[in-house]
This record gives sequence, structure tokens and C-alpha cells, in this order.
Amino acid sequence: MYILDLLFPKSCQICKKEGQYLCNQCIKLFKKNLPECYKCRKLSNLYITHRLCKDDTNLNSVFVGWEYNDLTSLILKKYKYSGVKDMAQTLSEIFVQRIAETEYPKYLEGTLLTIVPISRRRQKERGFNQLSTIGKAVSEKFGYAFSDSILIRKKDREHQSVKNRLERSYINYSDFYIKKDLDIRDYKSITVLDDVITTGSTLESICLCFQKRFGNEIQVNALCIFRGKPYYLSC
Repeated sequence: MYILDLLFPKSCQICKKEGQYLCNQCIKLFKKNLPECYKCRKLSNLYITHRLCKDDTNLNSVFVGWEYNDLTSLILKKYKYSGVKDMAQTLSEIFVQRIAETEYPKYLEGTLLTIVPISRRRQKERGFNQLSTIGKAVSEKFGYAFSDSILIRKKDREHQSVKNRLERSYINYSDFYIKKDLDIRDYKSITVLDDVITTGSTLESICLCFQKRFGNEIQVNALCIFRGKPYYLSC
């Protein structure tokens, strides 16, 4: 046992029970997302975007683990802003388990997994990119190729958490660029890992980057930990 664990014992971020950052009972409180079309939010096998919805997005499929609500918002803030690496490890473990409950891992066979990048300044502030930890865990579990340096974010912007929904939608493909030496010939698809979907503008921007670089040669998917419930269900 680490000395820090003795001095500052881990406790569940929800119920405060000592032992781990998320206890098994509180994990059960997470509301699982049903397989749905990313665009219209209606049920869709394997999270595949409906053919008619492809007119409005180039994302082929988007897996979402759980609903983003008051409970999971608390966990996400601890994970992103507390600076505790073990929180990312804990979230990695339960996210891998969540993916494994579905048939989606087979759908992604042959993919190249990458992550939504953070700026250099944000990386310096946090000390590490938590998504890298989760991406490595997913790739090791399911045997996917993984790189956390394919995409680079060009500019520093203020935290998404302080923006309203309209402001969050103002992200375009020019905010990101792809490494010049990226070779996709050995992969069936590219899958982008993100922690939470709000407007979807970040994923759409990244997808547009890949489309401009490679055309329709390769499909783009996404793995996301949380997403809010559809607005037509929030009344």
C-alpha cells in the first residue's frame, strides 16, 4: 500500500465510503445509455448513425457509456479538475467494463483509437491528459491500436464548462490539425475518445478534419463516457 493511501485514504466520491474512488454500489447509480443514433437520439443497433441522419454528420457511430446528469457531473469534475490521476484510472476500469457489456468492441475491430486533445497550456495545468489513461486501458482490453498524438489542438480556449450551449457550438475544424505522417492504410476506421458530449461540436470538428485529409476513405467513430439525455426528454 502506498504511503499516500495511508495518510489520505481513498473514499468514494459519492457516498464517502473508504476504499476506492467509486464504490460498487454507487457505480450502479450511473444510468446506462441505450444504443442510439448519435444524431436523432433514437434507438440504433451498435450505436450506428441512421442512414438518413448521415446527411447532418460524418460520424459513423458514437458509443456512450452513461447519462450525464447531476451525479455523473460530480464525477466528471473530480476526474477533470481534481488533479488526481487515480480518478482517471478508476473511470478507465468501469468504462472498459461498460463497453465490454455490449457488442460494440467487435464493431470496432481494426480501428485506430485516439483522443480529443487538450492544449499545451491545459496539459501543463493538469499535469497529464486523463483521456490518455482511459484510451490506453480501452486499447489494451480490446486490442486496438492507440495513439494519443494524432490530433493536435491549435489554440487555447476557455474551459468548456464555463460556456453556454451556443458558445460551445462555435468550434470548427481549424481548431485541430492531424499529424502529417499519419498513415491510415492499416486501419478500418478511426475512433475518437472523449469524456462528455454536449453539443457534439468538438467531435464534428475532428471528424471534418479527417474527412478533409482522407475523404471518405475511412470511417470515423467515437467513444464517449457521458452524454446528457435528449432534450425532448428533459421537459
